[in-house]
Amino acid sequence: MLKELLKLFVFVFFLIPLEKAFATVRTFEASVSLSELFAPQADWQAGIIGNISGGGTLTVKIYYKESNTLVYQATLTSTATTYSGVGVNYKRSDLGSGATCYPDVWNSLDIETALFAIERKRRKDDGKLHSYLSGGMTLLIEITENQGSIQTVKIPGIGIVDRDGGNALFYPDHYCYDLKHNADPITKIWKRLKMPRLDQGADVLVAAHRGFWGDNLGAGYPENSTGAFEAAQKYTDVLETDIMITKDKRMVISHDYSLSRLSNYSGPLTDYLFDLNSNILDGLFLRKRNTDVSMYPYLFFEDVVDILLQRKMVLTVDIKDVRARRVNGQCVANCEYDPATHGDAAKLKIKESWMTCFRTCIKIAEEKGALQYLAFKTPFTYDELVAYVPETTLCKLLFMPVIQPKRKDFLDFTDGWINRGGKKVIAYETNFLNEGDPYLQSFTRDGVRYENLLHYVYKKTGLRSGCYPEEPIGQMGTVTRWVEWKMKYTVNDRRGDHYWLMAVPYGKIMVMTSDRPDIWYKVNQIYNMTGQ
Repeated sequence: MLKELLKLFVFVFFLIPLEKAFATVRTFEASVSLSELFAPQADWQAGIIGNISGGGTLTVKIYYKESNTLVYQATLTSTATTYSGVGVNYKRSDLGSGATCYPDVWNSLDIETALFAIERKRRKDDGKLHSYLSGGMTLLIEITENQGSIQTVKIPGIGIVDRDGGNALFYPDHYCYDLKHNADPITKIWKRLKMPRLDQGADVLVAAHRGFWGDNLGAGYPENSTGAFEAAQKYTDVLETDIMITKDKRMVISHDYSLSRLSNYSGPLTDYLFDLNSNILDGLFLRKRNTDVSMYPYLFFEDVVDILLQRKMVLTVDIKDVRARRVNGQCVANCEYDPATHGDAAKLKIKESWMTCFRTCIKIAEEKGALQYLAFKTPFTYDELVAYVPETTLCKLLFMPVIQPKRKDFLDFTDGWINRGGKKVIAYETNFLNEGDPYLQSFTRDGVRYENLLHYVYKKTGLRSGCYPEEPIGQMGTVTRWVEWKMKYTVNDRRGDHYWLMAVPYGKIMVMTSDRPDIWYKVNQIYNMTGQ
């Protein structure tokens, strides 16, 4: 009896193709937004990157889940380091009833035609012909590995998928890693930020600093107001704003420590937010840039999180720690925070004030189910963050390391974040000032020559660098957090020169944290129209 069973096993085994017998098959579900997929700027590159040993194959098949209709198929027969794969020509009759709107002969690499055909059939069946491309689809991704291993798969409308069926741009604990969240507006925004396009004339991504404010000769919305944040969405879905802490540990949205410039507060400039309890803001209203008082109140961090949830926008959080004030080389306020007079003890107090804000913002976002809406700018290393916040929490967050001007260890700082932060990073803010800045000089690292720090960041990570252009220089100049006005000498600080910034190598893919998202929206359009 045992011999007969063994014979039967051998017979059946050899009836099965070897590639099936030894193959590993994984199937994953993913959502896709048709409006994103068929947008003018959509990236239609597709294929497989993977390693194959003798005679092996790697195959990716994608099906429209509802009808189990094949919409994409690619096979790799040799190791590839760029997205590659061979398709198959199918007759429409081979693909079942779900393919009735396919062409007579369809190549399996043509996912664009397939998904549009599926959409045509869906709208024809439900009678909603006016609703083309307005919804989404659920797809099934089938990965088959035979004597090989897939590293990543690139799928239009979904992005870059790892062999475990997650979004390869994100850390596995992050909300956006789950492909079921792929069509979520928040995932789409962060993917867009993390996938710069060098094939376009320009691919600047704008983060609206303090919202969209100061327009109409200063009569527009006041900075950091509900109106300014909502108006910014005409130009971008990414906000950036400053967070400051009050004496009773409330997180206030404010650029200045002092209240007088920004509101109808009647006290002296030396009344600083970190020395005041949050009830001081009751009854205060924000000023417009022309100094008129609006009907908009100060916002707390939880208010901005509510705006993000309501409008489906994201925020890069710029925490302003507590500092000492120095005038003409002398400390005049808050001197226990002055490293020049109190050394490492003062540096620790500054760091701990930042970390208190960091932890409080995380707590608020967690309570509102909004961690995925945030990316934290930080001048600290990843290891410094771990000392204050558990790794299990950091793994759910996104970060934008800030490389301050004149930082001498900028390459070591960048490498530290590359090695420890990895996929938790969305971009690197490289705050250069002019063409003489070390960040913009060419250098050699580990035997490889790079044009500048922006080039290094892109080649090492595939991510954007970032800059704060500081465009709005009025008759009084620019203002510090202490409400000190400074007139910049633009030869020393050229960040407000749009044409110069676009001429910096890899500058055309930067994140511009700008007070004028409308201008950068137009600059991006101009460079894409002219290709210059």
